[in-house]
Amino acid sequence: MKSPKFPLSAPFFLLLFIIFPLFSASGTETINLGPLFFMEKDEETGEKKIDALGPFISYKKQAHETGYGLRPIFYNYKNSEKDRTAFDFLYPLSTYRTFEGDTKFQALMYIFYYKTDLRESGFREREYTLFPFVFARHAEDPERSFFAVFPVYGNMKHKYGKDNIKFFLFPLFLQTENYGVTNTNLLWPFIGYYSGNGVTGGRLWPIYGQKTAGDALNDRFALWPLYMERDKDFYGERIRSLAILPFYYGLDMPGRKQRTYGWPFFTYIENTNKNFRRWDMPWPIISFSRGDVTTNRVFPLFSIKREEDYEAGFALWPLYRWSTLTLDDYVRTRKTFVFFLYKDVKDVPIVEGGRESRAINLWPLFTYRRTPEGKAYFNFISPLETFLQDNHPRERNWVPLWTIFRWDKDEQGNHVSSFLWNTFRTESTKKGVKVELRPIIPVLSYENTDKRDKFHILGGLFGYSKDKENNKKTLKFLFIPVNIS
Repeated sequence: MKSPKFPLSAPFFLLLFIIFPLFSASGTETINLGPLFFMEKDEETGEKKIDALGPFISYKKQAHETGYGLRPIFYNYKNSEKDRTAFDFLYPLSTYRTFEGDTKFQALMYIFYYKTDLRESGFREREYTLFPFVFARHAEDPERSFFAVFPVYGNMKHKYGKDNIKFFLFPLFLQTENYGVTNTNLLWPFIGYYSGNGVTGGRLWPIYGQKTAGDALNDRFALWPLYMERDKDFYGERIRSLAILPFYYGLDMPGRKQRTYGWPFFTYIENTNKNFRRWDMPWPIISFSRGDVTTNRVFPLFSIKREEDYEAGFALWPLYRWSTLTLDDYVRTRKTFVFFLYKDVKDVPIVEGGRESRAINLWPLFTYRRTPEGKAYFNFISPLETFLQDNHPRERNWVPLWTIFRWDKDEQGNHVSSFLWNTFRTESTKKGVKVELRPIIPVLSYENTDKRDKFHILGGLFGYSKDKENNKKTLKFLFIPVNIS
């Protein structure tokens, strides 16, 4: 399926097709009119960038990537190298994705969902969902195809973790099948019975129910959830549990034993798999454990938990929380204050040649992030980044709208900063430094690069410039250039 063509907005047409030809004809590398319009082109790499009307209109072209949008209405993105496209409309309300011939489309936050999957044989499978009413799949294997209209009739296959789901005038009739075991319900969830693969039983919920499979399974309940009992063989291991709530709960399985009396007032857990014992009195307020896992918790005053590769704790929860996780090649430390108000995550390498990374969020003021590759950025204002790290659609569609100030650094150490969408802009690269204050009109510009030195006030009302290639020096007074070489 080809990527759909979406029309650009009228302002986008005006800026791209009127100003851009002037830019190309002049051969200028940068045009900066502050928040109204910014254009940058790299002749060596062919990269182009356009920002217009502050954060609302954007166009970017890199080696294999192209993107443009009218925020927050839409954004279109394409990566030719990875054969990937993405179109967002009022993200996350509606999204469209393609990847190597496969398609995914959702609208109204997945109320409507459509996807295709190109199989090795060349057959393209399709699946449709209009939640919670229509479910359909057209698959290469007819046994995996289905069509369902909820709650009237349906026969869904390999969906929602089940091999088969049948219903008719739900909740009047519902039948699920998994691993050869059928669960038939009449007036779900009140009346049901089990069959297939040696499993028998039934239930009249919540009064009584039983499910058995020889010696492998015996489940019973009475006046659910007051009495529940289970005796099950799980991959050759025996699991037994008995609950008489709220007075008693017991669990016995290989490597773990649990006893609870007067839940949640007293619980004892013995875990031989991790070699520790734990007491909760009551859970989760007071908890202690000893062995390979040690815990000391008096909620909400303090908590400290230690095991082989992990430590975590809090003080005056939720005022301060911390954790340290040791992995094969780095140690990750996490600190938070007042839930998400302040969060600091740092990865410190423990192998030779490793690189450190860090992410700091002070909600909703700023976000700072540094990657192992040496990239870094700082955003001010930042209401979403603390909740959705590394969310590229969010970055494309929403973040520029409220980012009053942004600072970026690439792998080579080049710095770029922008305040009020290029009203005040600085660049620091290996070629030199550029500073511009342009609230639409040029108020101040400074440049010290390998090509020239320049300092202008009000676009040349007063100024000085030096062309380093031919050593030409120019003084400007009332916009009149005077050669002082």
